[in-house]
Amino acid sequence: MELEDIIMKIAMVHTPLWGRGGGERQILKLAVELQKIGHEVEIFTSAVNEERCYPDTLKNVTVNVIPHPLEGKMPSFLTPFGARQKTLHDEGEEISFLKKWMRKNLGRQFYTIPYELPSMLNLGRKMPKGFDIINNHNFPTEWAAFFAKKRLKVPVVWMCNEPPFWFSIPELRRGLRKINWPLFEVLDKVAVNYIDEIVVLSRIAKERVRKVYNRSARLVRSGIDAEMFHSAKGESFRKKYDLQNDFVLLQVGNLELNKRQADSIETLYYLSKTHDHVKLVLDGGGRRDELIRLSEKLEVGDKVLFLRTEGDEELAEVYAACDLFVFPAQITWGLAVIEAMAATKPVIVSEKCGVSEIVQSGVNGIVVDHAKPKEMAKQVELLMNDVELRKRLGENAYEYVKNHLSWEKYAKRMERVFEQAISVYRTP
Repeated sequence: MELEDIIMKIAMVHTPLWGRGGGERQILKLAVELQKIGHEVEIFTSAVNEERCYPDTLKNVTVNVIPHPLEGKMPSFLTPFGARQKTLHDEGEEISFLKKWMRKNLGRQFYTIPYELPSMLNLGRKMPKGFDIINNHNFPTEWAAFFAKKRLKVPVVWMCNEPPFWFSIPELRRGLRKINWPLFEVLDKVAVNYIDEIVVLSRIAKERVRKVYNRSARLVRSGIDAEMFHSAKGESFRKKYDLQNDFVLLQVGNLELNKRQADSIETLYYLSKTHDHVKLVLDGGGRRDELIRLSEKLEVGDKVLFLRTEGDEELAEVYAACDLFVFPAQITWGLAVIEAMAATKPVIVSEKCGVSEIVQSGVNGIVVDHAKPKEMAKQVELLMNDVELRKRLGENAYEYVKNHLSWEKYAKRMERVFEQAISVYRTP
């Protein structure tokens, strides 16, 4: 029997399925599509937020929760996902200086050994046998895969959406991380040595993997529900927030350093010098305080709208309501950009963002130099003044996404990677 005819039993591993990020959407959609092909799929994680993390998709997959060994024995705000959910701004909560300090310096130390290492060890130890392959997504699930591989005796394919940021962003090695980082580097590189195949979303990620791990990686683009975003209208959103007479910029994504929402606010600042009716919508959860202070310092606080959409239909309306999507991030992909393109919106992206590799400047979007808000503002102004160019870029963006990217295509490509990894692993 050919390997292609065999139904695979696939164990997927992810960090807490707690929010509505691109990584969470990707693993859930991949699991659903692989099941449609006929494979058996189970997801293993340490926590799930069934109300927030794509509940409509979540109900169609099998998710096994293997909690941190100290679950229930430590304050939730000292866990990575607990700290993210309970921010001062989002909750409107009055907290003591000490508790605020502990959240910032302990709870949000996402890569602290006291939390992540035991969590991944527990996942690796308790995953049952009987699977043909392990497919782990995101850092630090390679640690769990490392522990599980020895027991399950199966190959591991790492969907490396983002190599650990502390390898490439010095700002993320401040504070306690100056102590943690050298320990993580050793542990991480040992674990990755046992990965059979590394898959990335962009050539930028491929180069990071080569530099960090001295390993080659396979490039497989992610998918998109193009028609869901393409069919939304957006009028009700503009009316709700009184944006009918404004030129609306949008950035979607968690409010994090590497997403660089501060650059979008600075872009708005330059535009506001000569344009009165320009607004910026930032849609995503996370720490807003710094961004609010920056917008107020630049005197554009009344022009920035912070949102946190709760469902796909609502998110599609937000995309449909904007005039232009900006994405100054320095991440190795950028699913939000693809979603905006599917919504027929012109996009402006940083050259440091992985998705810039599918954006052809002047054809289906615009690519700008990294970390230069003033240059981005000039490109925004160009599009503000040229309706036909905006329309052409948006239409070409949608056509590219529709013709090249889908969850079905992504699943079939990953299926071939799994089949080859199993074949190589079983060959004496």
